[in-house]
Amino acid sequence: MNGLRRTLLLILAASGITLHGEENGSEPMRVILETDMTFDVDDVGALAVLHALADDGLAEILAVNFNEVHPNGVAAIDAINTFYGRGDIPISRYPGELADPDQSRYLDHVARFPHTTDADNAPAAVDLYRRVLLGQPDRSVTIISVGFLNNLSDLLEADTDLVGAKVARLVVMGGRHNDRFNLVRHDLVETSQRVFEHWPTPLAISDHGGRLRTGATLASASPENPVREAYYRWFGNAFKGRSSWDQVAVLYGVLGTGVWFDEVSTGTASLPNGYSLQLTAGFRTYVASRRDDQELTAFIETLMTQAPAP
Repeated sequence: MNGLRRTLLLILAASGITLHGEENGSEPMRVILETDMTFDVDDVGALAVLHALADDGLAEILAVNFNEVHPNGVAAIDAINTFYGRGDIPISRYPGELADPDQSRYLDHVARFPHTTDADNAPAAVDLYRRVLLGQPDRSVTIISVGFLNNLSDLLEADTDLVGAKVARLVVMGGRHNDRFNLVRHDLVETSQRVFEHWPTPLAISDHGGRLRTGATLASASPENPVREAYYRWFGNAFKGRSSWDQVAVLYGVLGTGVWFDEVSTGTASLPNGYSLQLTAGFRTYVASRRDDQELTAFIETLMTQAPAP
């Protein structure tokens, strides 16, 4: 275990705080990540956090699905996975088109790092979902979406029964009310509504993280680290802290409630097209942080800079 992370765990333990699954020997959380890794860089930080949690035995990364259409998105994801020693993680692409697709400050640079999978040899998202989910125990998989919901909508249309059988819960990073990016960009607001209405298992909305600025300490990371490169390029060849919405969604998806997060099941969520969703305990919830922003920021920064396991 990384020294910085061990120190943080000791500090938390002194306060009577432990991570979910840290001491009880529970199996790692089976995770599929949905990402639009293109416009913003917190997707990169989220994937780094997920790998760190996997290194610490808390998560198993089953697949990563790319829901944007940038030609170097899949290659960049594979470069990050390869850096963490998991170049065998399957990656999919969104096979359709998006209105006004995003450009990226960093994907072309990250795609220059070692990798073997790119957009030309990656399967379509629904095909990969079917293959991966069929091999998992019933109600065992957590899907964490830190991007658009187009792949998930396509999966529902193709095989809702498979989702209901194999997925334990879906975590969606997006604004609880009147989201302006993940749930609406590329004219996908109706797509988001379809997922909110018809997803057959528990769904939690996560939008905390705007004030959590992480990534500046990547300046001291190895130049061989593609996460470092992504943040450096995103800030115009500098190292600064960026908001951490996606990292929070990953943390909640893996660690759950109890120590770091609560679930709010009263009130509503809404989309800019007028759709309103009633929150319901155990089915449609909202993620709230139990820790102060400084503590959560330090934890995310530690995970993002944690060296890959040998």
